[in-house]
Amino acid sequence: MARLEHKLLRPILEGWAGWCVDGQPVSAGRTMLAKLIDNKGEMFYGDCSGPTEPPDSRESLIEARVLAMAAGPVPLRADVLRLEFDAGWWLVCSRRGIKQYDPRSIGQFEKAHALGISLATYKRRLTEALDEIEECLKR
Repeated sequence: MARLEHKLLRPILEGWAGWCVDGQPVSAGRTMLAKLIDNKGEMFYGDCSGPTEPPDSRESLIEARVLAMAAGPVPLRADVLRLEFDAGWWLVCSRRGIKQYDPRSIGQFEKAHALGISLATYKRRLTEALDEIEECLKR
């Protein structure tokens, strides 16, 4: 049953990966000065449609969990998850000193090799990370 649920998680995590790439903060937020510069001196806080849930709340929740995994006892889980979905993979490469990594059209074996771990360890850490994300989203 867990495999089926992980298949249902994939589109959500691919959305998170797109959210990371589309200029959303991957770790810390931008400064007020940066926001002012980006918006040409104007600040926009929303519209007049009333209170609504932010469209990226699920993605930010996933990102927060991945950051917690990275700071936890097994940070490899977060790295494997980022490489698997190409979400902030450049952070993993920078931190781990991985040179000439190109995420386009490579498989799990190549990603495991880049991390310096076996394919079995890669898959185990990926399953652990997916379980943790699934638990986070259930709350």
